[in-house]
Amino acid sequence: MSYVNSSVGYRRRSKRSRVRKRRVFAVAALFAVIVASALIAHARSGARTRASDVVSDARSAHFSGEQARNNTSTIRAGGVRFAWSNGERNALRRALHGAFAQALAGANGWSFAVVDAGARTIYHDRADRAVAPASVQKLVVAATALDVLGPAYRYQTLFAGRGGVGENGTLDGDLWLVGSGDPSLTSDDLRNGVGTLARSGLRRIDGGVAVDDTTLSGPGLNPHWGSDDNGQDYAAPTSAISLDGDTVETTQDVGGVEQRFWTPMRDVARYVAGRLNGMFVARGIPLAMPPTIAAAPLDSVVLWDHRSAPLRTLESHMLFVSDNHYAEQLLRTVGDRAAGNGDDTAGIAAERRFLERRGIPAPGLHLYDGSGLSPSNRIAATTVARLLADREPELYDLLPLGGRQGTLEDYDFTTALGRVRAKSGHLSNVSALAGYVTTHRHGRVAFAFLIDGSPGDPDTAIVEAVDRVAAF
Repeated sequence: MSYVNSSVGYRRRSKRSRVRKRRVFAVAALFAVIVASALIAHARSGARTRASDVVSDARSAHFSGEQARNNTSTIRAGGVRFAWSNGERNALRRALHGAFAQALAGANGWSFAVVDAGARTIYHDRADRAVAPASVQKLVVAATALDVLGPAYRYQTLFAGRGGVGENGTLDGDLWLVGSGDPSLTSDDLRNGVGTLARSGLRRIDGGVAVDDTTLSGPGLNPHWGSDDNGQDYAAPTSAISLDGDTVETTQDVGGVEQRFWTPMRDVARYVAGRLNGMFVARGIPLAMPPTIAAAPLDSVVLWDHRSAPLRTLESHMLFVSDNHYAEQLLRTVGDRAAGNGDDTAGIAAERRFLERRGIPAPGLHLYDGSGLSPSNRIAATTVARLLADREPELYDLLPLGGRQGTLEDYDFTTALGRVRAKSGHLSNVSALAGYVTTHRHGRVAFAFLIDGSPGDPDTAIVEAVDRVAAF
């Protein structure tokens, strides 16, 4: 499955037109400002009805969930809300129909939705039809994790023993490395932990390193992923003691040029145990026994406590670079916290409960992982768009800025440039984008555009569609 190639291919195609389009962007933007000013003046003269609940809000980058629920079909635009008239909705429908027409000719399926701040539909086309979402699905696990775990949640990784380090510098028995599923844990973190123990006086371990990976459960590799994803760095295994993204870095000579490659670990816990054993040896701390895999005793003493960055920071990384491994680790962590069972089934069940509790419709929903890598996942645009509208305060700042950051850096937006934050999604024959775009007259709206099996150029069509939404 060309998970990576499809995304890279689009970025390369978009670069060819980036310079040309940006040359005309300044002129187009000036024209848009003139038109918007004329429309506002026209509205003030009484030719158009202004929304009755005009609001001034210094926090123009956000609207609260409570405000969203109380709004009519209006949304902030520079401190003022303008209602979507029936004429504008019809015009938006025609504009998006034109943007998507070529990409949808011969496509296997699609699902489109645009909603306002109150999650009321502005535009829809098969919005209730569930299709493959690719990495757009990461929005679901991101929102659920923020709800279940809280934005300040931090993973903890521990060194523990049956007792403390003795006066002679010896630790009796094994030293346990206890993982909680931190997807950001690195070898440098463990090396720093070893250094901390050495500085505390540890000189010998009268046992061995024992890795406790019992916090999360389930197979390392999701059985619903395609077989052609095996061995790819974007399909790393999931483990409670995740280290370095559960990949091993190597260098190879390719045509006389040294290049770096990352290969997924085969047995994460055993690899980490061996790696940690080597760190102690390199530090001059001998171990009496070889490394093992074992659960730490409940009465063990914590000797080192490493905490990850807050959940919001981890999710920002996940959404900016579309990190599959972070999404899979989060899904099982959610399952562990919500149901005491850290596997995919429990995590997906928690996602469903979250959507139901928030009143977000989920027609045809079928989820098999957290990242969207499985080609069997299905989700409808109305689910994604309504989720975005409902969770705007939490999700907006976590998404990359279109045309400038993360996986959207090379997206060739024009009207929407600097006005859109979104999550992209690509698998073989799947192109998707979902997020927020600030329109000229109606403020910020949430959108989800998912296209499966298009023989045309769906990425370019999606970018054009977002630009057209921004023009309203």
